[in-house]
Amino acid sequence: MMKVHPFVTKDGSSTLFSKRYNQYYHNPNGALSESQTVFIKRLNIEAFLQAHDGELRVFEMGFGTGLNFLLAAQAFLKDKPDLESNASRALHFYSVEANPISAEITASFQYPIDWQRNSMRNWIFTSLDGLKKGWNHHQPDEDIPIFLHLYWGNIQEINELHPQGQCIDFYFHDPFSIQQNPECWTPSIFESYKKWGNPHAKLSTYAAATQIRAAMAVAGWQVYKAIGVLGKKEMTMASLEKLPDIVLQEQQLKACDLQRLTQRWDAGDWNRSDN
Repeated sequence: MMKVHPFVTKDGSSTLFSKRYNQYYHNPNGALSESQTVFIKRLNIEAFLQAHDGELRVFEMGFGTGLNFLLAAQAFLKDKPDLESNASRALHFYSVEANPISAEITASFQYPIDWQRNSMRNWIFTSLDGLKKGWNHHQPDEDIPIFLHLYWGNIQEINELHPQGQCIDFYFHDPFSIQQNPECWTPSIFESYKKWGNPHAKLSTYAAATQIRAAMAVAGWQVYKAIGVLGKKEMTMASLEKLPDIVLQEQQLKACDLQRLTQRWDAGDWNRSDN
């Protein structure tokens, strides 16, 4: 289990500091604010839920504190209060974590938010309690169609998602930075995402390095610059389909030069071990 230290960010929400990676799990200016903006708002999760009555499937790189899972669940429950009226409605949240935290440390977490159910405050503890290597499948509340599929290990070990044959709608790419965790930012990772995603899949990440955007472009993603949050100038969003100009205007996105990014990658502008 990862050795970490609790830290309360400026918006009153909890994160952790990893001595191993010498990094915070979230922006110290606001863990909750960052996750809500980078993933839920940037990917328009709530609009997607309003437009679709079926299943929402999310894949996250870096389970960490479990905050992104909780926020996705909150958005799902907010939009689908009468779950019994449609049996097809469900949230399947896939996540991979190489170094999970202990369940006990989650008792210190605090988030200034009103959860739809008090039991949600215990979901991360129950998800991590008794975690085993490989896939762990967990339904936090038996009467709620929210399912966490948590893989303890490295993403490179995953050849296909389980249950098999499921297409991902959204990717929350949230590992530690490329400086500390370069193996999570390679073209092969984004190629796996492409293989697992549906044709309309989208990806969001807090990172903005040109090398990261080039890795996405090489893997076949449309790549966009987005406005950053909490003191960061930019972040990155990607899509398997080219987004219309009206969407770019509405979401204040700027398309990256994919040809230039690919040329720079092929020319060896960045040292890399990915093949």
